[in-house]
Order: sequence, then C-alpha cells, then structure tokens
Amino acid sequence: MKHEIKRLENSAVEVTIEVAGEELAAVKKAVVAEVAKKAEVPGFRKGKAPADRVEKEHAALIEQEVTDKLMHKYYGEIMEKENLEPVSFINNLAVEMNDTFKASFTVDIYPEVTLGEYKGLEVEKETFTMSEDLLNNEIDMMLQSKAKLVDAPEGHAAAMEDTVDLAFEGFIDGVAFEGGKSESHMLKLGSKMFIDNFEEQLVGYTVGQEGEITVNFPENYHQESLAGKPATFKVKINAIKMMEKPELTDEFAKELGFESVEDMKTKVSAEIVKREEQRVENEFVGKLIQKISEATKVEVPASMIGREIQQRMAEMEQQLSMQGIGFDMYLQMTGMTKEKMAEQIAPMAANKVKVDLILGAIAQAENLNVSEEELNEKMTEIAAMYGMDLEALKANLAKNGNLNNFVSTVRGETMMKKAIEFVSRNAK
Repeated sequence: MKHEIKRLENSAVEVTIEVAGEELAAVKKAVVAEVAKKAEVPGFRKGKAPADRVEKEHAALIEQEVTDKLMHKYYGEIMEKENLEPVSFINNLAVEMNDTFKASFTVDIYPEVTLGEYKGLEVEKETFTMSEDLLNNEIDMMLQSKAKLVDAPEGHAAAMEDTVDLAFEGFIDGVAFEGGKSESHMLKLGSKMFIDNFEEQLVGYTVGQEGEITVNFPENYHQESLAGKPATFKVKINAIKMMEKPELTDEFAKELGFESVEDMKTKVSAEIVKREEQRVENEFVGKLIQKISEATKVEVPASMIGREIQQRMAEMEQQLSMQGIGFDMYLQMTGMTKEKMAEQIAPMAANKVKVDLILGAIAQAENLNVSEEELNEKMTEIAAMYGMDLEALKANLAKNGNLNNFVSTVRGETMMKKAIEFVSRNAK
C-alpha cells in the first residue's frame, strides 16, 4: 500500500491510497468468494457460479466491498502514521479499481494551534462600586414586576405605556377586510403590536371616544391581499388601564420571601454585588481571550463549526419546545429558514470553536489536568440540579448509552474553566 497526504485549507487533508499486485488480488479474491456464496447469477444455482461470472454480474457490489475492506484496514493506520487526529467523517471519496485500487478522500483533522502570548497580558478591568441608585433601580424593577392593571381615572387621556380596551374595524377603499375587526382587544400603546403608527394615533383618546385612524400595511405584510395598501380603521376606546405599582412595605417584602424592607435591601444589595462582580470578571476574561485569540494562528475545521451550529440550533429548538413553540412555527413567525439561521449563527459558532481550541492548547502547554475528584465534584453538582445523586445520574446515562459522552463533556468543560482561570490569574 502506498499513500500520500496533501494539506488543504481549514485544517483538512486529502488522502490518496494505492493498492496493487498480490495484495489487491488477495482482497478481491476473498470478496468475490463471499459474494459468490449468496449472489444470484443467471444459469447457476446460488453459490455455484464461477468467480469470473460472479465478478462480471456483481462488479459494483464487489468494488464497494473491496473499498470497505481496504479503507477499514488502512484508514486508521494512515492517520496514526501521519499523526493526524480526524474530527470529521470521510468526505469526497472517489475510487478507481482495475489492476490497481486507487482511492482519494478528504477529512478534517484537529488543527495545529500556534499560541500567541497568553501570560502577563495587560487588560483593563472595570472596578464595580455599589450605589444607592443601583439598589433603588433594582427594587423599582421588583415593584414593577408586581404591578397590576387598574382602570385609569375618569377623563384620563390615553398615553404611551397605557393599555386600552379597543374596538376597531378596518377598511380598504371603503370595504371591510377579513380579520380586521374586534369588539374588544387589549393593546398596550407603544408595544408596536399594530402596524405603522396605529398606536401613536390613539394617544389622547378618552374612554368612549370614537374616531378614525389611517395607516399603511407594510410591503412585506404576511397577508398578501393587504401588503402595501393604505387602510382606515374606525376605533372606539372601551376602557383605559394603567399599571399600578405596589408600595414598598414590609408586607410586600414578606410576599417576596424577605423578613422586612431592610432585610430585602440588604439581600438584594448583596445579590447585585455578586451579579455585577461576575459580570466584571466575565468581561475581563472576554477581553483576555479576545487578545489571545487575535495573536493565535489556527485554521478552524468546517466540520467543527458545523457541529457547533447544529448544537446551538438543537438547544434553541429545545428551549422553544419548553415554551410550547414548535421550531418550524418559530421559523415561520420570524420569516427565517434553517439555512438562514445557520448562516447567522456561523460567525459566533466559529469564534466559540476557535476559543475552545485555544483554551485546549493552553491547558496542554501548561500541563493542566482534571483530577477524578474534581470531575466527580462537578458531576455531583450537575446531578443535584436534576434532583439526583451522582450514582443515579450515572446509571440513568449508562442505560441510554450517554455516560461516556457526558463524562467527556464535563471533563472538557472543567478543563476549559481551569485554562480560563490560569489566563486570568497570570494577567497583569
């Protein structure tokens, strides 16, 4: 067997294999004998046809079987000999077989990472300072989250952020159109739920007031019969409602699980500090990683980017499913396609893969390891999130054949975290 390796862009290689002479003849003879046992050849009983007739009648099958045997025999050997780590399946396989078997294919391989400087980097880090304003804003948001719609005072003129109970009917060229009528529709002004400047034109209306509103349907409106057309809506305000925030009292604090307003302020303040300090640290690490990434040379394989894209789309599909929204429905609502979405995700996916490769190279360069104790500690944390102990989680994963993948993923993520901590610790 002879082989050649040709380096391609994006950490791919083209492999050419050539097998001839006695070796090819022996493999081919064995394949023909196997095929002959079960092949149907006109004029002969099953398994009794001569080799030359079997070879003639089942040439395509024999070529496929010979290819499978030789690829199975030599693929791993070539990868090991050339010190290549494949990260994709074989692509673009082309085979010629006469007196000589020739095969060529491409495969993505784990890329070489030439690290830039990653120790002693100087990156500005924000200093977070807790303030009364931050606490007040956070508490105000908590109050807003518990606000309720109440009837506006008599004579109140509708304003942005108010919610109106609206009756309406739409007309195009004086003719009412289907789906353009409602006796009672709750609409928050400023929500942009209605087309054009419909909502802005309701500002100033009072309860019981009737009027007419003119708008234009957008050119890309989903209902083709209305797209791009001007319309008139007859409207009437049935009611106006406003959001009313509760007062900050000990009773309100207790409803949220605090002992008092003071206890609430103390604990919310601590939560803000923890959250903001984590944000500051994340931004600091992000700047460090960006600086290392810019100085690092690595060609990211297309297959690794593709897997990251598919994983992100699968995660999105799962999240939508938990909200009761089908993925196809979401695509229809947003005017997207899977191909378009994959195209949008691609730059982020490529950056994520590159960062993972860089962190992996740093971990290797610094001999960072994940001990069994660290691995079990992390897996125990994950098990607790599912309300299980570690052994129960392992048993469940093993039952479904996912245990090895789970352990590998957790080990990899823990290693990445250690690499990040190393970079952060060694920054100036």
